[in-house]
Amino acid sequence: MRRRTTLMYCTRIAATIVPAAVALTFIISGISGAVTTSGNPTTAAGRQAMSGPAPPLRVAVIGDFGTGGKIQSEVAQRMCRWRKSHPFDLVITTGDNIYPDGSARYFDTNFFQPYKCLLDDDVSFRATLGNHDVVTDNGRPELDEPAFGLPHRNYVFRTSGVRFVMVDSNVIKRDWLRRATRTRNGDLWTVVAFHHPVFSPGEHGSTSGFRPWMPRLFRERGVDVVFNGHDHLYAVSKPIGRVRYVVTGGGGAGLYSCHDEWFSAVCRERHHFSYVRAGAEQLRVKAVPKRGKPFHTFTTKGVAGR
Repeated sequence: MRRRTTLMYCTRIAATIVPAAVALTFIISGISGAVTTSGNPTTAAGRQAMSGPAPPLRVAVIGDFGTGGKIQSEVAQRMCRWRKSHPFDLVITTGDNIYPDGSARYFDTNFFQPYKCLLDDDVSFRATLGNHDVVTDNGRPELDEPAFGLPHRNYVFRTSGVRFVMVDSNVIKRDWLRRATRTRNGDLWTVVAFHHPVFSPGEHGSTSGFRPWMPRLFRERGVDVVFNGHDHLYAVSKPIGRVRYVVTGGGGAGLYSCHDEWFSAVCRERHHFSYVRAGAEQLRVKAVPKRGKPFHTFTTKGVAGR
């Protein structure tokens, strides 16, 4: 049964990838020069002037979700209800997509069934790999399943003026990350997503070895927002080098506790997903719980407003 279900979704999603290529440009790791660029404007205002305004992009972000349990299902159902009045056709993940070990035998119960209401409406997923995802064959089952939208472990895609840099933080490739965060003409915003947090007030805390080089790189490249997971909570940093760091790990796994940290602007121990609206002049993030109103919202004007 699982095999038939997986094949059904693979066929349908594969059929949608070709027309989507008009809107999405993948920049794949492993191709020499694929993430290089030249002559970039250094501000979002300059990039916009050259390319014209892009339509607003709306995207959901989830992390630490693939349990197959009741809470994951409740968050997934809220995403579908929310989408009726707050449309989105793209979900990015901050990893731990399939508990406990990333094995394909859990795909139906922990992914296809909970998100059926999204997948049936042709919502696309673009995932990153968490520590649980790589237990089985170093993440190969998820890489081989088209529904997760993982063309490689590290990849870049661009849509509606937003540059998404999707990183496998289980093994950080510094040289690739430096190339991938260089903007191109038309990039109004740069969003980076990976599993292990740069700044987190949760139980795992900030990841050893990521600082200070990673925040320095993101500041220099004009990154706007970094989405991480691993800690099962919602947290937003103060602007650090003009960059916001968000931990959005409340997609379904058991919650972790918040702790006081100098860099923390807000921390909530709540299951949720994040909803992002990226327009021409500002990027807004809302934390949406499984029930009730959004419990936190912040905006950034990015480099254009600095």
